[in-house]
Amino acid sequence: MNKTKTTLLYLGLAFLTFSCEKEIDNLEMASGNTLQATAAANMRNSELVPLNPIGHLVPIHENLRSVLMNNVVEPSTCGPTAFADVQNRYFAPLGRDLVALFAAQAQSIYSTYLALNQISAVYDESPQYFGANGEYTDLMNKRQRELEKFWHMPNQIRVNGQHTATLNDREKVAEVYVLANGITKEQAYPIADQILYFNTFSDQLPESPFFAADGFATTFRNLIVIGDGVVDMLSETGIAKDIVWTGILAHEWAHQIQFQNAGAWYPNGSFASIPEATRYKELEADFLAAYYMTHKRGATYNSKRVAQFYELFFEIGDCGFASDGHHGTPQQRMDAAELGFRLAAEAQKQGHILSVEQAHAYFVANINGLLAQN
Repeated sequence: MNKTKTTLLYLGLAFLTFSCEKEIDNLEMASGNTLQATAAANMRNSELVPLNPIGHLVPIHENLRSVLMNNVVEPSTCGPTAFADVQNRYFAPLGRDLVALFAAQAQSIYSTYLALNQISAVYDESPQYFGANGEYTDLMNKRQRELEKFWHMPNQIRVNGQHTATLNDREKVAEVYVLANGITKEQAYPIADQILYFNTFSDQLPESPFFAADGFATTFRNLIVIGDGVVDMLSETGIAKDIVWTGILAHEWAHQIQFQNAGAWYPNGSFASIPEATRYKELEADFLAAYYMTHKRGATYNSKRVAQFYELFFEIGDCGFASDGHHGTPQQRMDAAELGFRLAAEAQKQGHILSVEQAHAYFVANINGLLAQN
């Protein structure tokens, strides 16, 4: 096995998932490659001060990033999807540049960038914007107001955006090191400057959408984080961006509903295994999101746009039945979304909104039939 492939396996980023062997061959670095020459000159500076972990402070139920990376590392047994093609297209140049620039430090640099942007997004209390240039801010503010009213949750949930530009912002990078490592701003600035220096050597640092691909809900500050990168990649499968933004927000909002009702809805012993529990909760989140998105007093999407919504959840399904993070197969997720749509469409009083308890009861009554179809 050549050095490049060995390093890629060390990174855990598994370029071997690419559909064409030629793409692997293209990762070979010629001796005259600009990045390789640059790497030799800067290797002595490529070790970053590690960030102290904060995972114990910010419990994350599930992160869309994990689904994205799992699909890159290990192709889904569900079969190839358009989303996997998009992922690999973006990941190829990122992995190539990381290895060429940093060699054995590539994994550490990559992980640090991910952690920096996640921590920044979690603790950011500044006015939020959505989309790289704020182009979806009005939409997201509107959706948040709708969801608060729809589920009777006024001022309970905070929604933060995540952007690659954060990793090119000296102040924000320094603030993360101050927060995580307990150092002063003066001590953090040289570290931030080093990161900004790294950014000058590749158009993937920090512009790759993988650095803003978080999508999760957490009980910490009742927070939802949605990255521009995950929206951009999902939309490149042909789904309208407003559908992606709305679908992710509605899904993560459903998880916040589940957090608030966990004791009553999912008491200890409810599930035979962790994969079963994860699948159940993910499918219910799909169902609740679809109910809101197609309800006359929710997002009011018509059938054509709902079809795009189904495609969104189809693309992020998986067939890893034994995995603790199993989200349900693409077909199961599609069926869960359709269940929510039918509930909204078939209501005798189109303007009536079920309470969260009523919606949960409807899902419980229908989940076994949904799973039996697959």
